Amino acid sequence: MERVVVVISAPRRRRSPPWFGTETRRALAAGTAVAGLALLAGWPYWRDHPAAAVLTLVGCAAIALAGVLLATGTRTRRTGLLFTAASLCWAVTWAASRDASVWPLVSQYAQATFYLALAVGVLMYPAGRLEYRADRIWTVAACAVLWGCPTAILCTSEPEWAAFRGESVWWPSPFTNLAVFRIVLPLSAALYVAVALSLALVLMMRLPRTGRMRRLLTLPVTLAIGFVGISAAFTQKSVMTEAVPLDDLLHVYVVQGAVVVLVPLTLLASGLRVRISELTVAGRMLRLTAPVSVERVRDALRDVLHDPTLELWFWAPMEGTYVDTAGRPVDLGPDGALDDDPEDPAPDEAGRWRRRVRSAAGDPLAVVELGGALRDHGSLVEAALAAGGRALETARLQASVHAGLEQVRSAYRRLVRAETAERERLARDLHDGAQQRLLALGAMLGTLEAVSGDPAVKEHARTCRAELMEALAELRALAREVQPALLVQDGLGPALEVLAERIGVRVRLDVPERRFSREVESTLYSVLCESLSYAVDRAHATRVHVRVGHEDGRLAAEMTCDGTGPCDPAADLAGLSGRARALRGRVEVAGGPGVGTTVRMDLPCE
Repeated sequence: MERVVVVISAPRRRRSPPWFGTETRRALAAGTAVAGLALLAGWPYWRDHPAAAVLTLVGCAAIALAGVLLATGTRTRRTGLLFTAASLCWAVTWAASRDASVWPLVSQYAQATFYLALAVGVLMYPAGRLEYRADRIWTVAACAVLWGCPTAILCTSEPEWAAFRGESVWWPSPFTNLAVFRIVLPLSAALYVAVALSLALVLMMRLPRTGRMRRLLTLPVTLAIGFVGISAAFTQKSVMTEAVPLDDLLHVYVVQGAVVVLVPLTLLASGLRVRISELTVAGRMLRLTAPVSVERVRDALRDVLHDPTLELWFWAPMEGTYVDTAGRPVDLGPDGALDDDPEDPAPDEAGRWRRRVRSAAGDPLAVVELGGALRDHGSLVEAALAAGGRALETARLQASVHAGLEQVRSAYRRLVRAETAERERLARDLHDGAQQRLLALGAMLGTLEAVSGDPAVKEHARTCRAELMEALAELRALAREVQPALLVQDGLGPALEVLAERIGVRVRLDVPERRFSREVESTLYSVLCESLSYAVDRAHATRVHVRVGHEDGRLAAEMTCDGTGPCDPAADLAGLSGRARALRGRVEVAGGPGVGTTVRMDLPCE
């Protein structure tokens, strides 16, 4: 794996504020250039309308400024380029005021391209692509309408019908027809309104499918572009009439430009909101992780990044692997699945992506897995991980301890499994070996008693056979204690029924017929056997109730009785928890005078 060495040089003296960097200077230069182009293009109109000039030039500069700033981001690059192109098109649109040569023609297509670039740029924000099928369908339809309608107007009209009366205006007019033109105008106006309303609908349809972080970022922009599109369509409709004066047309352009300023302003406000979130994330991480624990660090990242599915794994150097919050080792796949570049996350097939976190010394610290929606907020993720660096290091130490404890549990679990297998083998050997031989010996003594004619021999054979039967009964009882055959063959329910019949008190059983793993059934049977023995021998119970149930991968068992005995049941039954903890379970014992005794056990069963 390639090692990346980062060299941190000594800080240089700043001659400008930290926020006034290269990108900001480039954006201001682009805004000034576009404003100058708009001033040049619309000078014939600006001479008599200085207030409109200021408003429009500021709008052009704001769109260009937002476009250049957005173009510096990896994912917002396309949106930024489209916004920059839109600002140029809006500046060129004002060439219509010259009312000469090809400028009215160029103005028509520049205005259409301006709205198209602006809308598609918003549809691509902040993912950098048209994510949904509705976005792509709308883009194709908008291209057809926004470029097709000016073409239809140019082909069917004279320039004076469309507000241009200059003598040198070049207007193709290949199919001039006033009657057709009077149909094209209202039809174009209706199509503009339809495109604007459909854009608002497409934007609203996207919101429920986006994550919370992206929704907070895109909602203001969505509302702004929806309002701009609808207002532009309806204001354009007011001048879609025959022989409209050029001043009225340019006045509509001024109104549209003033409204369009909402889009870059909301974009800049959204960007400012993200930066504020990055600045405040450190304080929130400190508050949410105090006192530091593995679970608190994970939950704090989930809260700060608004991702309830976030997963966090810590590096355990002694074990040489990553572990989860409980200390269990996890397989994260090859190193290629882990990402060290925040600008180029490595997603999996489900759209999720992972970030590797390293300590100040460059050692592995943790891996965080996030939802795909946070891919557009890499800077916020980096700020949260940097702010939680100290807490992550402390939590890593706790995770290492948990990993050590998990290794002990795993070893104990292997012992329990080995013990269960050995119990089964021993019970099988007692049944198939010693018991069968004793039965054969009993049969031989019975034969000897039957064929012998000596009364003393008959009596001695009878006595030996009786003793042999008692020894066989004790051996069978021992085999049942070691591992009941019914537990292996039929499961927990039948084994507990036989046990309940032997203890001599009233026992009510609620046990499911479902089978579980051998170690789970053996552990649960052992705990219940000891609990029932305590209830009868020590607590002097007269009624016992045993309930066993399973839900969400957990097996819950409870033994309650009406006896308490002279001692503390929690102290007498303290040894029950060892086998349960080996299987990541727990045992709780409660009871006292007048309330009976209760033993509860919880085990993972899947």
